Amino acid sequence: MPAPPAAIVLTRDLSTTQALDVIVRSCGRQVLDQVHPLLDTRDPVALHDMRVGIRRLRAALSLLRRPLGDGEKIAWVSIETRDLAAPLGHARDLDVAVRDHGDRLTGSSRRKLLELREGAYDEALAVVGSDRWHDLTAHLDRFLRKIHDDVPVDPPIADAAGEALDRRFRRVSRRGALIERSHAPERHRVRIEAKKLRYGAQFFSTLYAVTPGSDSAAGSAAEDFTHSVAALQDALGDLRDIQTTRHILDLVGATPPHIETAPLVARAVAAHADIVARGPFWRPPLR
Repeated sequence: MPAPPAAIVLTRDLSTTQALDVIVRSCGRQVLDQVHPLLDTRDPVALHDMRVGIRRLRAALSLLRRPLGDGEKIAWVSIETRDLAAPLGHARDLDVAVRDHGDRLTGSSRRKLLELREGAYDEALAVVGSDRWHDLTAHLDRFLRKIHDDVPVDPPIADAAGEALDRRFRRVSRRGALIERSHAPERHRVRIEAKKLRYGAQFFSTLYAVTPGSDSAAGSAAEDFTHSVAALQDALGDLRDIQTTRHILDLVGATPPHIETAPLVARAVAAHADIVARGPFWRPPLR
């Protein structure tokens, strides 16, 4: 099973740059903890955990870029991280194809699939061991130490978090309403927004801490909201995996099996409706 990320604890007296430092360093540790296991053993779990850490890091940068008024520096870090992570994503797609279809393939199709996965891992490990990867980690450290002086504004994180979550909630609500009639690219965009909403809710959850035992304690509003967003993200992710795996099987000369997608679409629709019905847990209810 993937290792759960370390808990992030934010307090309402922090500025947005201070909160970003806490979040990004936590995500960075999640990534760096997987470097040696990945290089030493080519472990698919380490690869997945590293990708999750990178996705969380990029989500934090995306969520807080606008509240900080930054147009360049944060964007550069996010783009460079995305580009370096691309080979890891390709290796993960091949892991999924091997996991779901490797046992039923035989002969040249199976051999080609396994060769593709080994080649993808070679590329991913080359990136993780490269000077460019090392340079990015060093740059990220310098970026975090100087960001307060480089951004135009630095509001309290309590204000920035609400703004960031509101924006992602609106996007998920609006774009997700069309899931049944959407094509794969549109569904993928909803999944990306859901991912940012989910990670944001996790990053900022301690800002909305409540008295233990109250109606808003863990296990109710905030936690249930996050679970609903995760359900939407998972259903859309499964739909994307089906499409990606079909392409991979075509490449190795195997016939992709027919997989009924209607149940996954129905799961996504139900999860989206649940998110909208719950509403923003970070906003006090109207009285």
